[in-house]
Amino acid sequence: MDNHFSFEFNSYLKKCQPKPIKIYLQIIIGVILMVGTEIGFFKGYEKFVAVGCSLPNQKNSQMTIDNCFNNDLLVTKCINNWYNTGSNYSLSFNAVGKTDKYNSFIITILVISFIMFLCLFQTGQYFQSVKRKRIQNILAGSMILIDGEKKNEKKVNILLFIIATCFIFSKVMWLLNRFEVYGEIECSGNLYYLEFEKSLFSYISGIIMGSIGYIIMPIIFLIGWLNYLSELEFKKLTQNLSKISLEKLNEIYVFDNEKYNKLIKSTLKKRYPKDSKTKLYMKCNTFKFWKTTTSEIVEILLLHKESSIEEFVPIQTKDSKVSFSSDGGMNDKLIQNQYL
Repeated sequence: MDNHFSFEFNSYLKKCQPKPIKIYLQIIIGVILMVGTEIGFFKGYEKFVAVGCSLPNQKNSQMTIDNCFNNDLLVTKCINNWYNTGSNYSLSFNAVGKTDKYNSFIITILVISFIMFLCLFQTGQYFQSVKRKRIQNILAGSMILIDGEKKNEKKVNILLFIIATCFIFSKVMWLLNRFEVYGEIECSGNLYYLEFEKSLFSYISGIIMGSIGYIIMPIIFLIGWLNYLSELEFKKLTQNLSKISLEKLNEIYVFDNEKYNKLIKSTLKKRYPKDSKTKLYMKCNTFKFWKTTTSEIVEILLLHKESSIEEFVPIQTKDSKVSFSSDGGMNDKLIQNQYL
């Protein structure tokens, strides 16, 4: 292992890798914003304002404001009795007090899907940051890049899209049910239908527009795991590494992700046979926890490389001949490297 490259690369990583406090703050702020947004959303549907009423038992009749005040204020008195508006002239009421057999069920689905999405996304973001830092640190210490098919990340992304779709659909169903329940009122044995200040279409449009974030967040997660070296800006890298270290980039080897996991698990189980299952699990899952030091991982990889070099693939660049300018900067051809 080239100690000069390792020293310079680690020094550069310290400059560009986000501090743990920044990651924790991002997660905390993200949770607060998501919870606050949803509370604001539901509070926005606590109140309805009727701007028109139908004729008794005639849903398809013309909705007019006069119908609401006819028959000696029959409809507005009913609204006051049902929703305690405090006035027999008020058409504004809080959406509470009516028996709704579906509301609790839909709300339960909404709460469960929201908590699932929130926990999955924020946990995924955290583990993604751990894996990104671990891969970069291993690269710096061993000149070995862990890469390959990211099955777990794909599963998380699919789950996020499914839960987000379920959450948005449940919101729409909740609103449709709410309009049906509060869009009619029984007065003296007759049924009157109400027209609200905002149409159902505008409410649903608002839900869809307000839920775009639940589609964007899985995309953000997707972009994050497509390339765990994406934050290593190449121009800054060339400014922080010497010419000797830059030349070493073509000597990096790629080791398959699945082979890496098997190697780490088998090696650590042999090294720590007396460890509890929980402790061993945390040690073996190096992309989720920090129980195993990067130096030990580097040692395991380098020993395995010596005995099984055929499992390590030289990193591929579109042009392996790297050229440097007079000031030590790297030619743009290396920037085309598929990883960096």
